[in-house]
Amino acid sequence: MRKVCLLLFVCASVCGPALAGQAPDRLKPVHTQKQDRFTVRVTPEMIRHSRIYDVLYFVGFVYGIGVLLLVLKTGISTKIRNATRVRWSFIASMLYFALLTVVTSALEFPLTLYGDFIVPHQFALTHQTFLSWLGDFGKAMAVDMILGGFVAALALLGIQLFKRWWVVLWLGSIPVIILGIVITPLIIDPLFNEFIPLKDPVLRTDLLNEAGRAGIEGSRVYQVNKSKQTTTMNAYVTGMGVSKRIVLWDTLLAKLDHDEIIGVMGHEMGHYVLHHLWKGMAFGVLISFVILFITQYFYRDRGDPETLPKLLIIVSTIGFLLSPITSAFSRHIEHEADKFGLELTHLNEATASAFVKFAEDSKVDPDPPRFIELWRYSHPAPQRRIDFALTYKPWNAGGSPAGPPPARRR
Repeated sequence: MRKVCLLLFVCASVCGPALAGQAPDRLKPVHTQKQDRFTVRVTPEMIRHSRIYDVLYFVGFVYGIGVLLLVLKTGISTKIRNATRVRWSFIASMLYFALLTVVTSALEFPLTLYGDFIVPHQFALTHQTFLSWLGDFGKAMAVDMILGGFVAALALLGIQLFKRWWVVLWLGSIPVIILGIVITPLIIDPLFNEFIPLKDPVLRTDLLNEAGRAGIEGSRVYQVNKSKQTTTMNAYVTGMGVSKRIVLWDTLLAKLDHDEIIGVMGHEMGHYVLHHLWKGMAFGVLISFVILFITQYFYRDRGDPETLPKLLIIVSTIGFLLSPITSAFSRHIEHEADKFGLELTHLNEATASAFVKFAEDSKVDPDPPRFIELWRYSHPAPQRRIDFALTYKPWNAGGSPAGPPPARRR
């Protein structure tokens, strides 16, 4: 049930990390580069890790649908509705969603525990204690209960009041998406981690200079203690308006060198400069339209909270079947950001070596089966990104564009 309310509106994710698998008979380095820094060392552990998450991706969807069907068919949903009856229907809907979240989270907990806690520990990708992980799990569930309850209540109210409710829900999804982008860095993210100004003054200055060359003014650079939850790396540019910021995980700061960080952040800044935030929002709104348009033909109820599991099943299934389309869009904008980052910095080798470290550090298969990449990869497969980073130099061939001056090297 975690974050399931977002399926009502956002319906698609256009950015984020992906884990995928590869056939065990290809346990060999996938590069012939002379330098080890450009060679992903593919290990049996990496393949096993990737395969586990491939299976969990599909099993998790089926299991989640099964939980909702169980709640619907066994009368649990009716009991929840009866237990949350109050005078005001909007409040009743919020209470229903909150209790439904508790029930479904409990039923899904074994799979969540395995995928989010046990597997990362098996592969040494986290040092987080169980109590700390459980605390984050509880916070996430509380956020879902509060924000998700409000969104679900609005959705049910729209279904009750309007004949063409799916149009109302679609239009209502737009401000919800925008609000989520604005408040997440300011309110949601700090619930789980501490964000502080980047401590390294030289790196902070170089990142701000890089942002200035990219046309991103007024940026703030933060580091976050993600080592609390994971040993893997990430960095991103997020927010809108007052919440706009550059964020680097402390794990990335510890594992990448100066030029690798500059190269990676060139990619992240590309998302901003190329308006991927707005394009992603527009794409999400389009996918929401498609999902809700189809949903109206299968959901004929008039907004009784008891039928919310049915609505979630329909929306989730359609969204899942559209995954190859949403993943393809995400891979497209990620590739555009890769090009921008290289044109901005000219740090081909540093960017490629960073991608190698990302794959090895996260134990992600760099060259997965094509089906897995097409269905669920939000980024091009690591091997494709490494090859591209090493060879994309249009400025050497007089192509376009030459890009701004390369980042200062250390």
